[in-house]
Amino acid sequence: MAKVLRIKVIEIQLFPFGAIAIMENITKYGGIEELAVASAGPITSLIIALLSFYFKGIFNELIFKYNLALFLFNLIPVLPLDGGRIFRNILLLRTSYKKATKILTTFGKILAILIILFNTYLLTVGVITITYIITGIFIFIGATKEEKNCSYIYLLSRNNRKKKILKRKGRGIRVLSVSKATYLKSIIEQFSPLNVCIIRVLDARGGIIKEFSEADIIDGFLAKGYYCKIYDIF
Repeated sequence: MAKVLRIKVIEIQLFPFGAIAIMENITKYGGIEELAVASAGPITSLIIALLSFYFKGIFNELIFKYNLALFLFNLIPVLPLDGGRIFRNILLLRTSYKKATKILTTFGKILAILIILFNTYLLTVGVITITYIITGIFIFIGATKEEKNCSYIYLLSRNNRKKKILKRKGRGIRVLSVSKATYLKSIIEQFSPLNVCIIRVLDARGGIIKEFSEADIIDGFLAKGYYCKIYDIF
């Protein structure tokens, strides 16, 4: 799917719960492309499961059970699983990229801990396996990485889709009202790949002092630093 959408795939990493395609930052293409790429994995597992179910046999039965389990597992709406990426693009219709990522990485860490605890329980009852522990560790690490990077992803996301939205006579545009003392980082946290923000600086009476674009805010953030405020870029 990434190749179809002309997204550069860097490598494939194998994990106990499947594989992850490492590619260039696909969030810059907007929600639809990331949604399509994230959906491709579970759909492939489902297709393989259905084919193996259709062609009977002991070996095919094992393939069916494994791929069906992988399909259902990957649809769990937590990051870094595909289900989390799919659900994040749904949440982007209502909230910012960072908030959506924070919610889904939190659930991802909880899932990882539950999986590790489940494996610990199995060990106490005599089942010798560490597969779930390894899986839980990788999920926890992946969730932590997603959480760490989400604040900076948008800084790399100046894309053509943004320009197209601006031309649609207000469709997909959000207006953020801020004061001179507002931190730029708190404004950037509200940016999303699915819409374009116009930032209006208001005085004490609610009058508009100045209007900034997303690019202005990002440039100011990069030039002035993490704790820069609106009045620093006037």
